[in-house]
Amino acid sequence: MKIKLPKFSQKFKIKIFLPLFLPILACSLFTTNSTTPRVESPQPEGTSPPAKSTSTPPTGFNPTGPYVVFSGSDGIWITNPDGSFPTRLTDSGPAAGDLHQLLSPSGDRLVYVAQNETGLDLTEVKIPSGEVNIVSRLLDITFDEVAGNPTSAKAIAYYAIKDYDSLAWQPESGQLLAFTGAMDGPSADLYLYDFSNAEITRLTDGPSQAIFPTWSPNGEYILHYGVSWTPPFGGAIVGYNRLDGVYAVRISDGEVIDQPEPIGERAAFDGWWDDTHYITHDTDVLEPLGCYTLNLRTIDVATLEAQPVMDYSFSGGLALSPRNRAMLFSGSADCFSSPGEGVYLLIPGSSVPQKLHDTSAYEASWLPESEVFHAYPRGLFSADGQTVYDPPVIDKSFHPAISKQGYQAWEVIENFQGRVVVKDTTRDWRAVLENISVAGLIWDPIKGDTLLISLQDGSLYKAAYPDFTPRLQGDLGERIQQAIWVP
Repeated sequence: MKIKLPKFSQKFKIKIFLPLFLPILACSLFTTNSTTPRVESPQPEGTSPPAKSTSTPPTGFNPTGPYVVFSGSDGIWITNPDGSFPTRLTDSGPAAGDLHQLLSPSGDRLVYVAQNETGLDLTEVKIPSGEVNIVSRLLDITFDEVAGNPTSAKAIAYYAIKDYDSLAWQPESGQLLAFTGAMDGPSADLYLYDFSNAEITRLTDGPSQAIFPTWSPNGEYILHYGVSWTPPFGGAIVGYNRLDGVYAVRISDGEVIDQPEPIGERAAFDGWWDDTHYITHDTDVLEPLGCYTLNLRTIDVATLEAQPVMDYSFSGGLALSPRNRAMLFSGSADCFSSPGEGVYLLIPGSSVPQKLHDTSAYEASWLPESEVFHAYPRGLFSADGQTVYDPPVIDKSFHPAISKQGYQAWEVIENFQGRVVVKDTTRDWRAVLENISVAGLIWDPIKGDTLLISLQDGSLYKAAYPDFTPRLQGDLGERIQQAIWVP
């Protein structure tokens, strides 16, 4: 990648993922011989007569937080912790990206890439006022231009900015925002926005597309990947197909440091190990299916020194816990380099993973609000591996959520019909809502005794302990994509 180094002033000398998951639908027999303590999961019961609610409803919208933020095709919404007084902040939502990455460290604003008829804008929304500010135009391109010439240079830059993680907040202070844009064309490059003076600085200049910017935890480096879309394209543009390089920009002087490239065509970033080391792996497609994700290691972003993390291959993705840096992954019985069939947890300081489940998972993720790993469809696992939450119905349970009280909520889909089931510390599973399609489940961030249920039709319900009777709170519009806590 050809790099153009910017000049930095003293004000930039400061301190301060992407997991790629491939959902697979399959059916399998659930078995376990694990000795890990489990939270037992009987089959759901019918709903019992509701008990009287003892909670006092809020009298208005809380101006100081905390909040729950929802995003969808009809905009961004904010509610009180219990789901009351839903308030629309914007008429459009993020084109892509995890809301956790879009939210500032202090929770006072979020940024996202907004698409309109003439192009892409970097948009800032203040919380809770909903004040909107267009930080920068990222790319001028119309829908007709994309459809008419889907392999043009502008269209390729459009895919890189819109369809991949392109925004990253400076840790702790949130004064700086790293983002990708094609304002200076023709490719998507890395930029820096300073909220203290509204200055934009271009960090890179090259033919490849910059994607996946991520800050080191101390705020001294921005790691990112350069990728390309190369022919033949076939009948559809499905994503980049060449990794051109891995780069880190040192903020103090603007130097761009070439990083070791992983084997394979994927931007293999698994998280930050500490302030100066990130985690990566190789993707060797010559290995059998389930065996080609291997050589997990850390890289020193400054010295480029590599240190192995474990010798085993893994499948179904890898999830990293921010609490203790433990890593959850699956192994394959058909792979000699794997630890074997099952779900595994690798604790820092150990090179031998602990087996948590006898059957492999299709995907692995960390659920920030629930503070557990999700190994779909096997269940939820605590960061230390000591607690396991079994799904109410294996292979048919989705959208799990664990509250601060330890209550569980899942959507169960059987015979094309969805229902929400909950389990508290005193009763087994019971149905809360039936014959519905769930968009997301999240517990309130204060007491953890109120479940917020967003449906695909935009309806928002809350169901509070002890009776969990659902109460309609409002309509958030269609296609709700995510809900997160805001401090």
